[in-house]
Amino acid sequence: MPFYLLTKEPIAEGLRRIAHEQIDIALNNFQDESMPQHRQVHSLRARCKKLRGLLRLVQLPMGEAFHIEDQRLRAAGKALAEYREQEVIAKTIRSLDDSHIRADTTPIQIPPNTIAHSLAILTTCRGTVDRWPLNIHGFVDAAPGFSRTYRKCLQSYDNVSRDRNDENFHRLRKWAKYHWYQVRILERLNKAAIRRQRNRLRKLHLALGEAHDLAVVQIVLESPDYPNKRLLQRAVERKNALYADAIRLCDKIFTQSADELVADYARWWAASVS
Repeated sequence: MPFYLLTKEPIAEGLRRIAHEQIDIALNNFQDESMPQHRQVHSLRARCKKLRGLLRLVQLPMGEAFHIEDQRLRAAGKALAEYREQEVIAKTIRSLDDSHIRADTTPIQIPPNTIAHSLAILTTCRGTVDRWPLNIHGFVDAAPGFSRTYRKCLQSYDNVSRDRNDENFHRLRKWAKYHWYQVRILERLNKAAIRRQRNRLRKLHLALGEAHDLAVVQIVLESPDYPNKRLLQRAVERKNALYADAIRLCDKIFTQSADELVADYARWWAASVS
């Protein structure tokens, strides 16, 4: 099923459906022996981030339950973060190196108990979805969460505009990703207008994601023990080019105030249920 509300689907019912589906995909992938482990891990971490974006839509009505569920999902993904990062570092260095000397391509071995720990947390999350306190009946109940996420994007974009450092871009990446997920969930409200924004946000996600990988690799390549400084120069140049691409995308994406954007979505919601 899709990662968006279906036509005429009640918002609380739709959000629970999406949550169940995302968790089931992550859990079922680990039962698929044909899927490489690194893809299983990537899928689990991606589903957790999608769900954390979803939760931020309903943060206010969920109250304390939001923090409990958000921390559970964070923990499920974070348990595998170290191994995912090792894979990313190796893959990114290979992409920078056009010599015959390649980085080790041996898959990272993750301890079975670490995977089991993440899956257990996610299974617990699945069991709580139907008990989420989702006393919401329309976009008006999700608007505060939607607005807050977008405001975080605007603030992060402003910080990046003033100081283009890795930390500021990382924060922009985090909040833009949550906003992208929320836009996707609400796409049915105005497919033409929202799809344009969604596509731009996807491009921003890809640019900032690759730039983040390069920033991580840059730290490795800056080590005195790493002999190939040519790769460091390539990493920095590529990262900065991606940051420039991201800024150009942001200039197109973040053109409205939070109040203006919420007003548009509220109007589209009213039209979709009439």
